[in-house]
Amino acid sequence: MRRALPRTDTIKAVSTVRPDNPLDTAFLAELERLRMLSRKLFRGQMRGERRSRNKGQSVEFVDFRPYMKGDDIRRIDWNLYGRLERHYVKLFEEEEDLRLYILLDCSASMDYGNPNKFDYARRLAAGLAYIVLSNMESVSVSVFSSDYDIIQTPSRGKGKIHPILRRLSRLEAGGGSSLRAAAARFAAHTRKSGMVAVISDFLTEDGIETIAPLLGSGHQIELMQVLSPEEANPQLTGDLQLVDRETGERMDVSMGVNVLKKYHERLSALQSELKRFALKSGGDFFPCVTSTGVTELIMGAMRSGKLIR
Repeated sequence: MRRALPRTDTIKAVSTVRPDNPLDTAFLAELERLRMLSRKLFRGQMRGERRSRNKGQSVEFVDFRPYMKGDDIRRIDWNLYGRLERHYVKLFEEEEDLRLYILLDCSASMDYGNPNKFDYARRLAAGLAYIVLSNMESVSVSVFSSDYDIIQTPSRGKGKIHPILRRLSRLEAGGGSSLRAAAARFAAHTRKSGMVAVISDFLTEDGIETIAPLLGSGHQIELMQVLSPEEANPQLTGDLQLVDRETGERMDVSMGVNVLKKYHERLSALQSELKRFALKSGGDFFPCVTSTGVTELIMGAMRSGKLIR
């Protein structure tokens, strides 16, 4: 099957420049007062600031209903009984917390560009995790290339950002991309629904059906496509040899106006498909070009997209 887009760079491409510390914590202070917004309602484990349609025992009264056998008698409204001589129980609005699951692509195609795509993706993962942890909500982090691994089980509390940063900083991009297997394993082992942020370039051999297993568990799926400026808007011209970073496959091409036009058409079609997929789950799609800083991306596109407040 042909790839959705070629995962390539040219032999003549500039060498990748890596910052000394792509996961410095200085930028986290700018995210301190933000929070992620879920478009879906998930049943939470703790009482937080989110409102649910589930009626439970909380601080905000919403309605009455007739008493039924087995109800907690402490919830009977005796003042109403004095007026109507019938038993009614109080209903309250139950509060929920958010679960964020981050799936980070560590395949070789992510180790490209200036700024480096993989450093950018790790920084984005750290930023989203910190926003959630700062609000005492739950986050877990999984990574995938040819394998799949959970580097942080569901955790909460701002202090958990430090082990997440350490584990992210030790990661190296390499190997092929097995997004299909990662989505299947994640779906099989994740019992509680939440928000799933997939951070990848999505430049895979297969189509968007690779992540179809994510739709089956009631998750809200946020797709974040990380591309270098050269991938988002290539300026290549002339006779070039392209090299697939994951397989080493080489291809001789003559880059002209027609080839670049077809490239942009395929990229646009892929992004439209990613957006349609995310919208099915109540989520959204965010193109993330590394020339736009992570903080700017979060404060700009993700806030205007109603993912961040």
